[in-house]
Amino acid sequence: MSNQHGKPIGAVVVGTGFGLFAHTRALRDAGFEVRAIVGRNRERTAERAAPLGIPVATDSLAEALKDPEIQLVTVATPPHAHAPFVFEAVQAGRHVVCEKPFAKDLAEARAMLDAAEKAGVIHMLGAEFRFDSAQALLRRVVKDGMIGDPLMFSRIYQQPGGDPNEPLADWWTDAKQGGGFLGAFGTHMIDQVRSTLGEIVAVSAVLRKLTTGRPHMTSDDYYNIQFETESGCQGVIEAAMEFRGPFVMACKVAGTKGGAWIQSGAAFGDPEEVWVQDGDGARQIPMPDELKNPPPTPFPVTDLIQTEMDRWHTQGFDVAPYAKLFGQMKARIEGREPPLPEPPGDFRDAAAGQAVLDAARRSAAERRWVEVEKV
Repeated sequence: MSNQHGKPIGAVVVGTGFGLFAHTRALRDAGFEVRAIVGRNRERTAERAAPLGIPVATDSLAEALKDPEIQLVTVATPPHAHAPFVFEAVQAGRHVVCEKPFAKDLAEARAMLDAAEKAGVIHMLGAEFRFDSAQALLRRVVKDGMIGDPLMFSRIYQQPGGDPNEPLADWWTDAKQGGGFLGAFGTHMIDQVRSTLGEIVAVSAVLRKLTTGRPHMTSDDYYNIQFETESGCQGVIEAAMEFRGPFVMACKVAGTKGGAWIQSGAAFGDPEEVWVQDGDGARQIPMPDELKNPPPTPFPVTDLIQTEMDRWHTQGFDVAPYAKLFGQMKARIEGREPPLPEPPGDFRDAAAGQAVLDAARRSAAERRWVEVEKV
């Protein structure tokens, strides 16, 4: 449970939004000691860190890394600012977890992967929903061959939207900053497809802006991506941040011996089940104890919750899956067997996902199928 000095492994969180709301809580749940947090403004960072008892608040990662007990850096800044912190961390010999969307483009993603591998550090992508209970179990069902060879994958997510007057982060609304709903949410779906079905080799994408209440927004808030994997499985992923009407969520896989799906509730966060239907009929697959996550608990310091994005990220849905991701990292640092067989995403996965993002954006712009670059 500790490093070679007999103390908990120290971590520094870069980013005072999602990093504060999710990373800090999940790191502590996984047994790390959060010793510092880095933000753009030293005074504001100190104000946000104080209620959570984080001892060092600074605007300098280099200053935080003067602490030799810090072995792990987690990067949860806006995506266009990931690379400098990742390079600084790995050059200092620290292990890194970096949020998604990972980079501004594939070239930057490859540079980050290369730097981490040359430094010999452990690197992971913030793809926490690999450790979502239902997604992890569905992956096991498919990987174990329970539905035969996968033929078709379908995942749809449509939320009715919120108040258009609520501020969103710049990287969500500015296409030049690599965000939009494809970057923010599509990266999770792409990672689910890759980890469950294998590499995506070609895509045909539609990117749209559906909201009428944000006239200055240049990024997408809707995407629909048809894809094909290396094994020949085809599929479609679709999501909308603001699609008026009822909330819609479904995830299904068809195979040569049957089908499997996640049975979702009426609202995001409701308990989910995994089902299989084959020649023996339909049946629920029991959730293994090691994949069960505790119910989410909201972020406790309400004074720090100030925007719509804060409200999304403080409901607590990310914390338990993220604690499992950090648990995998902790085991790797300590040189022991990880607690779960599910592999966390690393920077190679991050770069491969970025290649899919780049291909999808090109496909939407050129209105055609585009092959995905190999990493």
